[in-house]
Parts: sequence; structure tokens; C-alpha cells
Amino acid sequence: MPARSRLLAVVALECCASVLRATPASAHAVLLRAEPSPQTTVESPPAAIRLTFSEPVEVAFGAIRVFDVDGNRVDDGSIRRAERNRQVVLPVGLRDGTYTVTWRVTSEDGHPVRGGFGFFVGAPSAISAVAVPVDEGSGPAVTVGYGVARFLWFAALVALLGMVAMRRWVWTPAVRAAGMADSDAARAFRRRFRRAVPAAWVVLVGAGLATLAFQSASVSGLALAEAVRPEVLGELLETAFGRLWVVQMGLAVALGLPVAALVARRPPFGISPRAWLVATGVVGAAVCVATAANGHARTVGTTAVMVPGLALHLLAAAVWAGGLAALVVLGRMAWRSVAAHDRPTLLQELVRRFGRVGLVAVPVLLVTGVVTSVGLLATLSDLWDVSFGRAVSAKVALFVVAVALAAAHRRRTPRRLASAAGPAAVAGFERTGAAELLAVTGAVAMASVLVALVPGRSLALAAKGPVNQERRAGPYTVQLFVDPTRAGDNEFHVTFVNEAGLAATEVATADVTLGPAGGERNPVAMRLISPGHFVGDATLPGPGRYSLGVAGITFDFRLHEDRST
Repeated sequence: MPARSRLLAVVALECCASVLRATPASAHAVLLRAEPSPQTTVESPPAAIRLTFSEPVEVAFGAIRVFDVDGNRVDDGSIRRAERNRQVVLPVGLRDGTYTVTWRVTSEDGHPVRGGFGFFVGAPSAISAVAVPVDEGSGPAVTVGYGVARFLWFAALVALLGMVAMRRWVWTPAVRAAGMADSDAARAFRRRFRRAVPAAWVVLVGAGLATLAFQSASVSGLALAEAVRPEVLGELLETAFGRLWVVQMGLAVALGLPVAALVARRPPFGISPRAWLVATGVVGAAVCVATAANGHARTVGTTAVMVPGLALHLLAAAVWAGGLAALVVLGRMAWRSVAAHDRPTLLQELVRRFGRVGLVAVPVLLVTGVVTSVGLLATLSDLWDVSFGRAVSAKVALFVVAVALAAAHRRRTPRRLASAAGPAAVAGFERTGAAELLAVTGAVAMASVLVALVPGRSLALAAKGPVNQERRAGPYTVQLFVDPTRAGDNEFHVTFVNEAGLAATEVATADVTLGPAGGERNPVAMRLISPGHFVGDATLPGPGRYSLGVAGITFDFRLHEDRST
């Protein structure tokens, strides 16, 4: 492989690794505010517990539960939703004392959201709160399995549609122009096409079924074997994710008919192969729309723009990336079945026609990618500040690598193939084509990673609410709540929770420092108001980034301009 191609391949791999090293977020809807606020004292008992999220949520598999200081449940479970399903309300009747709230809901795009906090009515109880059941989520195996299933779904969809597009617009006209319609290369391509297309369809359907199983485990918190029980799957299918999954899978299964027709020895029902190619494209485009609708595009930004934009993005990626895979893998096997001196002629026609396809698909990819990214990111700095943006940046870098290699192919390869160095040019294209395929495969992997990350726009909405963060510090979870999180005087609540979920009574002091991000931090006097719970008063002079240090860890947060109004 030439040095330039090796360098580009290394860049592609490093882009993937840099994002995969990041810790993915576990939720898409973000809790914007809670009433009562975490770790605060309310003078009179609240009539209800209210949780407000950044996007609509489902209450299937979920609940808000309220426990008293002795660990007894004191709510009746009558949950309702408000504010266009962005708020979950649980009526309660409470006495004075310490209470713990645990909550679990599901984003409309199918991702579980969970958490918990404490608050006090009148004054904290004289004793420490008893540990309540902790929702630890589905575990890393389910998370990894879900990611693999999503990658296989995207990869199979791209490969299937790309093979069909490459056959229709590139391979068939190229072998005819080269006078090889009845050659060994044409026959070899047809044999491999008949095996590869059904295989991609099988992977697509299998990945869809696996996605449902892992999704059920993820949102229910159950083990995978328990999550696939009919009653659990039935509850999942009643959610927005489940209903759209049924549409996706229905279309994917329907795609099997034109796929079977394309690989049959004789076209069924007397319908021409060209008509079956069109049918594959139409149903495949519908699968792209359903896939786009069952994710971020439907829940963040303007749905009427985001869903069609992402669907067109997927379709263009399938034509270009999937077509490239078909050219590099199936085409290479085919042209190697003819004499070495005939290969340059065939490859020259293939590269020329695939270049024309790229001239249409690549601009569509670029425009739709920009549109969807603008809809999902809050600011330009999200591209390097948040995990979702870094994944977008890695995807863009891989896209640039692939386009650079494609441009080199279009500009140089046909000329070299037409020269005396034609046979050597074939070998060179095989190497650089493999590097380009590596880059686009990485981009598809980044697309599946994006499914598991919180969009920058959702994080920005959360940042405009009260600061409510937590970090691990040795054996403790340290929670920070800033009230009211606006310019001027604020209360800083710092709570230490041990691994059993109890207030850490053994923590008697908390050394807290506060200052502008990157600047000098000054001590904040903290007072112990309940076991493990400290509060201090400090002034935030105005909008900007701030940093708070405690127990060897740092909390970073931003105060926005509109908070001071």
C-alpha cells in the first residue's frame, strides 16, 4: 500500500479509536429540573413530584417511586404526563422528614433514563435514610450487544442497497461497454451477487431482531433471557420505539421479496429484473425513512426537516459506501477471473461510472450531513466539547479521507489504466480501494455510535437548568446541586453517597473550592446539615464557565446569559 494510503488508513483508525475511547452516555432525554429540587428543603409538603425532561418520555417499564426515611414506599404509583409528555407527575401526600425519589423513564427514541435524589420536608429526619433499591441499568454486555446490533443493521442496509445500486448503475453498463457481458467476469459477479445480497438481507433481519432483544433488556433493566419474554416484549412494542420498530421490520421483511427476485435464475411473475431493482430501491428507501424516524431525528430539532434529511443521508451513504464495498469486494473477485491484460479495460469503465455516481451521492451526503448535524448540535464547540460532537467530528474526518481517496481514483486511475502501466494500476486501485472502504466502514461505525450518545442540543437544554451533576470519588458518589444556578447568591449542595446507596455518615467534612474555569479557585465554607450532606453559600458574578473542586474531583458547569434575567 502506498505511503499516502497507509497514512490515510491510520488517520481513519485513530478517528474511530478516539471516539470509542470516550464513555458513551446512557440516555437521550435529559432531566432538566425536578420539583422539589434535589437535596433541598421545602417548608410545606409538595402536592406532587414533577420531573421535566429535554424531550418527550415514555413511562413504560418505568416509575417514579418515593421512599421515606425508613425505606417504605409512600407513593401510590399514579403517574401522569404533562407539557407534551416532557413532564412526569406523581401526586403524593407527605409528612415532615427525609425522602428519596428514584425514577426511570424511557426516551421516545427508546433509551432508558434513570436516576434518584433526596429532599426534605420541613427539616431532615434525625436518622439516616435506609437504602432503597438502586436501578443499576442493564450492564455493559447489553450496551455492547446493542451497539453491535445497530452497527450490523446499518452495515447490512448500506451493503444491500449499495450492491443493487452498483449493479444497476455501474457494473452492468460497464461490462457492456467493455464488451464483456458474456465474460467470465460477468458470470463470476452474478454468482457472488446471488450469494451476497441474500446474505446482507439475512443479517439485516437478524440485526433488527437482536436490536429488539437488547433494547428490551436495556429499557427494562432485566437480564437478556428475561427481557425476551413475550409480556416484556409486548410492553416494549407499545412504546413509540416499539411501534416504529414494527414498521422497520415489516419493511425489512418485505425487502426480501425483491431480493429473492433479483437472485432468482428466472425473474418471478414475469416482471423484468430492472423492475425488481426499482422495487428494491423503493422499499430500501422506505427502510431508511423508518430508521431515521426511530431515533434522534424524531425527538430533537424539527422533525419535518430532520427525518427526511437523515433518511436521504442514509440512502446516499448506501449508494456510495455500499456501492464502493460491492466494487472493491465483488468487483475485485470478478475482474480477477479474466486475463490480466483485459482487467484494465473493465476496471477503467467501472471507475469512470462509479465516479459519476459519487459526484451525485457525495454532495447529497455532505448537505444532509450538515443539516442533521446543525439540528442535533447546539454550538460549533460541541464538535470537540461533547462525546456526540466528537463522534460527528470523527465521522467527518473519515468522510474526508474517503472523499480524498475517491477524488484521487477519479482523477488518476482511468488515465493510468489506459496506459502501458494498466496491470500495475489495477493492483494499485485494489490497495487504495481497500483503504477507502476502510474509511467508509469507520464512518458507518461512527453512525452506530451516534445512536448511543446524547445530542449536544439536549445537553444544552439541560445546561440551562439548575446544575445537577454527580461524579465518582473513590468509594463514594458525590452529588452537586446548585440552587438557583443564576448570577448572584447561590447555595452549593454537596452530598456523599456510599456504595450501598446510603448517605455517607462517616464523611464529616467537605473541602470545597470554587472559581472560574481555568482560574484560581477559592474555598467555600460548607456546613453539615444531614448525614453526608453539606451546603455552602457563594456568589456567581455572571455568565461563564465555573469549576468546583471537592474530594479530589472537579465539577465543571456553565452559567448562561439568560439565567440572570
